[in-house]
Amino acid sequence: MTAPEGLLSTEEYQLLAAVPLQAAAEVAAQRGDPQLFNDMPVMLGLLGSVTALTHAYLGGESVFAHRSSDAALEATPTAVCALVFSESNLEPGEVQACLQALSSAYLHLLKQGVLGPQEAYVEQAYTHLLAGERLKALQALKRAIHAMAGTVDAWEQRRAAAANEAAGE
Repeated sequence: MTAPEGLLSTEEYQLLAAVPLQAAAEVAAQRGDPQLFNDMPVMLGLLGSVTALTHAYLGGESVFAHRSSDAALEATPTAVCALVFSESNLEPGEVQACLQALSSAYLHLLKQGVLGPQEAYVEQAYTHLLAGERLKALQALKRAIHAMAGTVDAWEQRRAAAANEAAGE
């Protein structure tokens, strides 16, 4: 089935968004917050996972009869996060501000070398998704998001400790 211009097909949504959303929601709940949008390290994990899945899809052979435009696919990570933020009952401008902050944090963490432990898990998840092994993909994505959230948490703790030390506390 051909999706309208700018939208993913149902198959692409299942491959790039549905399972990462489920994994992120489950990880956020395990970390103590039933509302995914409140857990920024997990939101960063979601953004990173969907970004990696999207890049794998863009870089591989077409696996579906129809492939969305590169522009629609490149917008997928942000669109998935926008979907999560929209569930928080924020106004559209506030959702946009959250997306910008999340993207900025993601880029900052990439430049700092903080991100990366999730990549092997996301690669496994992509392989499982292509093979129709949704449960295995879900488990791999949960490991990826846990790894990324843990890395972000540790980085934030080191940064806070260094700030406290610099302030003489």
